[in-house]
Amino acid sequence: MSKTKGFGFILGLLLLASYCEDKDIGYGVAPPSPDYPEIDQSPSWSPDGSTIVYYHNGTVKVDPCGSYEVNLDSVGLYFISPTGDNRRMFLKGENRLPAWSPDGKWIAFVNQAQIYKITVNGDSLTQLTFKGRNYFPAWSPDGKWIAYDSNVDNPGGGYSIWIMDSDGNNKRMLAPGRMADWSPDGKYLIFVGFHCEIYRVSVEDTSKVEKLTFLNQDDIYATENKRPVYSPDGKKIAFESNCQIWVMDADGGNLKQLTQEGGTSPAWSPDGKYIVYTRYNYAEFSDENGHLWIMDSDGKNKRQLTFRWSG
Repeated sequence: MSKTKGFGFILGLLLLASYCEDKDIGYGVAPPSPDYPEIDQSPSWSPDGSTIVYYHNGTVKVDPCGSYEVNLDSVGLYFISPTGDNRRMFLKGENRLPAWSPDGKWIAFVNQAQIYKITVNGDSLTQLTFKGRNYFPAWSPDGKWIAYDSNVDNPGGGYSIWIMDSDGNNKRMLAPGRMADWSPDGKYLIFVGFHCEIYRVSVEDTSKVEKLTFLNQDDIYATENKRPVYSPDGKKIAFESNCQIWVMDADGGNLKQLTQEGGTSPAWSPDGKYIVYTRYNYAEFSDENGHLWIMDSDGKNKRQLTFRWSG
């Protein structure tokens, strides 16, 4: 059962919001960490379902002893079809966390902790944020707003969920937290907040905050939850917990684990039939790990989408 909390509760979220970090943030493409890298990350579907954009970190070889071989010329955003065809670079450089606009014309992304947008034709590059550290852009269903998380109001501490016009104007803070996603009707945002749980907040009345997951109530909550995303019909939420992909009803009920081999960064296809994600287990050194996979929305029929690339 979900619970509603008031404004005082929201202030409490601020104290621990910064703990819900994401491995996409804060490391460069150069070596190393002893962990296996997320080579292909943060997929986002085009509204017509024909193309997926994602970030490729340039890794071409991984040594189990902990070193990486990186092709810096291959680092950037890529397009690929859901069948694995027509893979091509879209935007070179450390341009992370891409998000496709609802009209299909723009892609928002993060570079050096600032949010930009660019047309799918590769022109009209526009910087949208200028202060603080800003991540996880998410377009509203009507394309008028972009939600994101920022520490601009608390440079030495936690992050908060903000929204801005799609041109970067009229920025306002909604609630302490990270990794927001819009409900299909545009009335709510789900996000990761206090104790790395998933919450829902009303865009119009930010005193209305509901907690959707409950830490340590089940084994999946032994560590933090990340990257909640609504299904296109608004009935389900996919998210990452314990480095696996899970799905639940929009009210937090009917939890179901979809992956067993590891998974991060789930993204629904526009028709809701599929979920693309990064298969990821930091301790697994294999050609399957760290790349994009696609599965049915019930977790069946998993198949690898991206592969090790030397170019």
